[in-house]
Amino acid sequence: MTIFALKNKDKVVEKLTKYVEKNNMKSGVLLALGTLEQADLMIYNPKTKEYLSKHLGGPLEVASFIAVIGKDPDGNSHIHPHVTLSDKNFKSFGGHLKEGIVGATLEVVVIESDQVIERYADSGIGLNLIS
Repeated sequence: MTIFALKNKDKVVEKLTKYVEKNNMKSGVLLALGTLEQADLMIYNPKTKEYLSKHLGGPLEVASFIAVIGKDPDGNSHIHPHVTLSDKNFKSFGGHLKEGIVGATLEVVVIESDQVIERYADSGIGLNLIS
């Protein structure tokens, strides 16, 4: 297990993907708590095979963050992050994190596994699923 922090203005998904690539991680889980200045969330509609999107401005509290680490169908490092965020009125929003900008900090816990997690493109569902 490793623990580190992302800094103010860091792009969450970009930085975490680079961390996974740099450390040649096969698979694992990322957990995080902290704040975001802004975030772009998505929710998948399996009937239309399209994502619904929502942009949130901050400050946002990261109430929950979990991401599965694996490889995409092309063999590239991939993280699949989901979040629950709370705004200044304590209203919560959740979904797939397309990208977010760190506010004060984002404390990240990395739990690495030797298991190989590969994804394949499932055309019936329209997503890259775990093999």
